[in-house]
Amino acid sequence: MLAILVLGWFAEPQVPTTLVYPPFGHCMGIYRAGTEQLAMLLGGLVRFDDPQGLACVKLDAWDGPGSADDDELAVYGVNSGTSHVIYNADMYNLGLYGGAGSDEDQLMSPHGIAADPSGMVLVADTGNGRVVVLRRSGTRLVPDGTLAADFIEPWDVALDGAGGVSVTDRAGNMVYMFDSVDDSLPDAVEVAAPTGIDAVGGERWFHDRAQEFLVVVAENGSSLLRLDDGEVTSSIGVSEMDGTFLNYPAIDFWGNVWVTDSVQCCVHKLNDELTYIASFGSMGHGDREFWYPTGITIWKRYGQVFIAEREGARYFWIGADLIDIEIATGPREIALSGTLTEDALLDAIIHGPDGETTYRMAEGRYPAGPLELTWDATTGRGLPVPGGEYRMELVLQPVYSSKGYFHKTITEEFVLEDTDVQLRG
Repeated sequence: MLAILVLGWFAEPQVPTTLVYPPFGHCMGIYRAGTEQLAMLLGGLVRFDDPQGLACVKLDAWDGPGSADDDELAVYGVNSGTSHVIYNADMYNLGLYGGAGSDEDQLMSPHGIAADPSGMVLVADTGNGRVVVLRRSGTRLVPDGTLAADFIEPWDVALDGAGGVSVTDRAGNMVYMFDSVDDSLPDAVEVAAPTGIDAVGGERWFHDRAQEFLVVVAENGSSLLRLDDGEVTSSIGVSEMDGTFLNYPAIDFWGNVWVTDSVQCCVHKLNDELTYIASFGSMGHGDREFWYPTGITIWKRYGQVFIAEREGARYFWIGADLIDIEIATGPREIALSGTLTEDALLDAIIHGPDGETTYRMAEGRYPAGPLELTWDATTGRGLPVPGGEYRMELVLQPVYSSKGYFHKTITEEFVLEDTDVQLRG
């Protein structure tokens, strides 16, 4: 009979690693921007006030030869309370666009935002009932028209890799789908009170370039939908994630969906069919905590994640974790089960009484989701091993940029009884 241990003994501190902080050399230890940093960079011109949608992109204009600068991104954030877009004008300075009003170069209580490598930026200008098209001109953003639709309350906007544009209209109970920013006859799908949205299609940095779908937060933050060709193909309620209020979604390179929950102060993660995987974060100002998170954006190529919260923004890399771990041991066996929060590279080894490798339980890449590993106290050739003290060691690494910078080790010591079968040398 197996005795179940809810947690094994961890050789490293047991901290959540679904998201991890970038190494010091990448960001000089700066992975959070708050009120003080904003005041320093913008000279007190604006404060964080109801941050909402985020967008990030590698600009063509910033893409030099080689790969040394490939993780240097333009990041755009909506500061809804002051009706501004805050963005990095270059790699050293912030820029500011908008201000409350209805003129061409003003915004009114905006929410969602999207951007592409050419320098185009789309903003859901909620209070003015329009989606604004902006273009980068050097370090500035300049207005370049609006999308052609009769929006009532445009809430969020998404751009796919083929130039398609999707817009949620909360009060209009509609999701609009444009072939491009010049499309004057968009398709429309009725969705109850849609808010946040993200899209994939024709992506350069996506595991399946032929795949196209939308994810939409619906029913005023109560559910999440997947739409394929305008049809709802998957859905999940916020309660099925142990959540409270959904805000904005983002799709990563492998099609996993991340969605912020501003009441639970966490980020929920689901696979591309909207099967719940895990949640990350809790309320607070410390590491791996959020203070009412809202917007989220992911640079798919490297798994760089930016999350807006009430008083700033945080920067992570996609990591990997094994959660809900159970380790069961018996007289002549051991079993490990849990949930991988991300595709991960695993190496699970059984060390014998002499410390040498006796058996390898797992090696290679495993998908996100349930994981089960067992060992029946035999060698790879099926021969029983002698009794004694053994140790299981599982090392997992993510498959994104954090690979090589981060790994997690789980170990469990256990005793095997002697076998009645005669051992052969």
